Amino acid sequence: MILEETTSPGEALERTQGENDMSAEFPKVMVILPTYNERENIPELVDALFRLDIRNFHLLIVDDNSPDGTGKIADQIAQSQAYRGKVNVLHRPQKQGLGPAYIAGYKRALVLDAQLIIQMDADFSHQPKYIPQLLEEARTHDVVLGSRYVAGGSVDERWGPIRKLLSWWANRLYTPSILGIPVRDTTGGFRLFHRNCLIGLDLDRIKANGYVFQVEVIYVMYRLGYRIKEIPIHFPDRERGVSKMSPSIAGEAALRVLQIMFRHRDLSPIRRRMAPCDTE
Repeated sequence: MILEETTSPGEALERTQGENDMSAEFPKVMVILPTYNERENIPELVDALFRLDIRNFHLLIVDDNSPDGTGKIADQIAQSQAYRGKVNVLHRPQKQGLGPAYIAGYKRALVLDAQLIIQMDADFSHQPKYIPQLLEEARTHDVVLGSRYVAGGSVDERWGPIRKLLSWWANRLYTPSILGIPVRDTTGGFRLFHRNCLIGLDLDRIKANGYVFQVEVIYVMYRLGYRIKEIPIHFPDRERGVSKMSPSIAGEAALRVLQIMFRHRDLSPIRRRMAPCDTE
């Protein structure tokens, strides 16, 4: 059922204050890490995340049955004394794409009562050091994006000119022009959402996969009237493993933007969902 949402999702931070449990004044923060063949990165990234020393901080690893054993390593981390009760692992039967992995992660995070949900890549291209700033901006915004293309943002200097031009054109020119949104990095995957944003989004209406999934989510958030903030980040190439980016993947977002526009152009804030959709 789709109903108008009367409480601003940006109030989630304030609503958690004053409740009875010991961690109530610190909303539950959960980072979602989708993984596929990331065994070289996961142990160090988990350590880096928890070294931030954020109160009531949790991690959800969503593994698509990685052939390299990433899921098994994630289970070992979750069962370790240091991270027991703080790290959860969601195993999916096979690789089904970035979009379904994130949707499954969002739904699980909602079931686990996360109030602030952060998504990021598991390859260190999204640097944990920016998370405190994401959380700070979440006090006054519903959605916070780590952006390569606002003032102060940047990409790895090792990117070739074609890759730089393609990414800049897709994010700064093509997608904002077609969708009419004031967002400069629509394909970036370093994002924070308030819980009520993901509920209001209605996860079942998101159909895209691959990197165009990021475009569809932020366009729907914009159409539903959520307050969006971009903060500058530096985006380095992954430190370990093999990049999954290819020219065909990079071109997918641009090719499917029109389809996304026609699918969601009639959305407005009154179409926000009130109750979570099915968790499976």
